[in-house]
Amino acid sequence: MSSNLLLDHKLSWWESEYLLKDVDYTILGSGIVGLSTAIELKQFSPKSKVLIIDKKTYPIGASTKNAGFACFGSVSEILDDIDSFGEDVCHKLIAMRWQGLNILKGRVSISEMDYQHRPGIEIFDEDDEDYYHARIPHINTHIEHVLNKKDCFNLRKGKYGKEIVNSLEGCLNPQMMMANLELQARKLGVVFLQGINVVGIEKNNCELETNVGVISFKNLIVCTNGFSERILGRIDVQPARNQVIVTSPIAGFSLDGCYHMHKGYVYFREVDSRLILGGGRHLAKETETTDVLENTEQIIQYLKDLAATKILEGKDFEVDKVWSGILGVGADKMPIVKKINENVMVAIRMGGMGVAIGSYIGRVAASIFLEEDNSDLQLFVRS
Repeated sequence: MSSNLLLDHKLSWWESEYLLKDVDYTILGSGIVGLSTAIELKQFSPKSKVLIIDKKTYPIGASTKNAGFACFGSVSEILDDIDSFGEDVCHKLIAMRWQGLNILKGRVSISEMDYQHRPGIEIFDEDDEDYYHARIPHINTHIEHVLNKKDCFNLRKGKYGKEIVNSLEGCLNPQMMMANLELQARKLGVVFLQGINVVGIEKNNCELETNVGVISFKNLIVCTNGFSERILGRIDVQPARNQVIVTSPIAGFSLDGCYHMHKGYVYFREVDSRLILGGGRHLAKETETTDVLENTEQIIQYLKDLAATKILEGKDFEVDKVWSGILGVGADKMPIVKKINENVMVAIRMGGMGVAIGSYIGRVAASIFLEEDNSDLQLFVRS
């Protein structure tokens, strides 16, 4: 890898040799997809040099800024996928989530990411209850068709009335997950170059335009998800900002599952007697179609009001912290994993499912670039 970096004069010979010399694969983005791709490349091809470039010293997308759901999916979300994209795409997404979670749990132990098998629980406004409750057998048929697992969704009388319970959901600590993925990547010899803002790609010349000059590459994999449009230009990936609040500990507060409302646009769970509550972008989709990491009064107030009136049922609470994360979505919910020329590949548009599918997408991306047999990765959806 040759370079024309403004920071070259600050690098020692040792640093230049370690960071920039003879790089075989350059990955943009150190989120779950970028790290998973790097790990897979080193496992497939241990002698290859893999470099991850990131704008910050830590991921700023959604990998560590979510609410810690495994993201298997809910009844209303799956129904919405069927209505919007068809049964075939829906089945592939179900299989992809399941395979991705299994790869992740095989790579990072349950204790290393505080993974807990907690039910997914969906609650509805009174006007919608009967419709979605009646659709449970229909969705169970789809899950059984894809995963050969019966009665995934059931109805119960719960904390918030009649609730649909998903037995395949779970939750985790996303920071612990990402820290362990980064540790694995470093142990395998993956090199990290952080604080580099890539503003464009000269695909034909194999060059990255950055805030510190030009960096050349042999092979490039773009894993920047919701920030990809800034780098790639016209591509069907739009940023979608999700905002999250977390309360201070609330005496006597506990939840036994991972809750969803409004087709997955609202979600909440309890951690250490705190309420973590996020979403609400369906209320202001145009405003929330942005990659600016800020919070807005409208969404934060909506989340606070929902916590006060619905979730905490009048309990006193204080908001301890607010934040936002950036998803990558598009007209199609299927991820984009493909070469756009001989030396450049994209693995983007996780559709809010990054925790579930990111490990799978990383394995697929690596196998395609290395031209390895990936028949074991096919989504075996029965016809």
